[in-house]
Amino acid sequence: MTETLNPFGKVALYPGCALDGLGKAYDVTLQLVAKDLGINYEKIEDYNCCGALEVKNVNTMAGLLLPARNLSLARQMGANAVMSACPGCHYSLSRTQYFMTRYPKLREKVNSYLEKMGTKQYDMQLLMIHAVEFIYNTVGPEGVKSRVKRPLQGLKVAPYYGCLYSRPKAYTLTGYMKMKDDPERPVFMDELLRALGAEVVPFESKTMCCGGPHVYSDVNTSLHLEARILKDAKRNGAELLITDCPLGHVAIESNMNKITEKYGQDLRMPLTYFTQLLAFAFGHSPEETLLTANLTDPMSVLKRYM
Repeated sequence: MTETLNPFGKVALYPGCALDGLGKAYDVTLQLVAKDLGINYEKIEDYNCCGALEVKNVNTMAGLLLPARNLSLARQMGANAVMSACPGCHYSLSRTQYFMTRYPKLREKVNSYLEKMGTKQYDMQLLMIHAVEFIYNTVGPEGVKSRVKRPLQGLKVAPYYGCLYSRPKAYTLTGYMKMKDDPERPVFMDELLRALGAEVVPFESKTMCCGGPHVYSDVNTSLHLEARILKDAKRNGAELLITDCPLGHVAIESNMNKITEKYGQDLRMPLTYFTQLLAFAFGHSPEETLLTANLTDPMSVLKRYM
């Protein structure tokens, strides 16, 4: 397909830890979807962990330095924007950009450490974007609709963005730029799913925290939060919960049975990454999209579209 020009310039993908591990299906289908839509990005080589959400609580400088090194590597590639598929990574990179922009002395200190590590100073010339924003702003719902080979009419879905996709807006710039989603009531993924022919159900829990980072340290809190998300989706008739966050996706999938046991109510439902559903609607097989590898069984719902 002809390459689609995008408003972000050259885009570098920061895969993070998840896309090379438990979120492999997300990585594979992001590649499939980008190829089908004619939108390009390049993967950052020799990247390191972004520090996720916990490192900053243990060592403030490490919590900034880890993301800063990745941003420096992206600039060395000539990138204008860094795309993350994981909202946690998006948060970490955006947070570092925020603090380095606003505190010159801190920026000097971070850059001095980068130089000691043999990495070039970061010049603050990048825009952080999420994969949802990338697809939405390059081809939009109409571009997605034009590639659909398996219309998903009648499929009821609940798009779960998670708590860090659009917040805090001071970091992510949501609500400040036209190319950014709404910080409290995001709609970009909703519109991409509607372009597939799916029905997006009312879903107030779309930006609620799933407790994913505390799935081991505070299991009860995680189960409670995940149960609320699933209950809301089921109550409104969703057949699939659609995710854009590998941490939330894995946490909810792996806790389904525990939630049922704890609350005595069967809230189980299949999950798919939004890129998996796009790739499936674009005509790729369940095997290509790794839908058959999900812990839950989305094909129990999607088989009617085969």
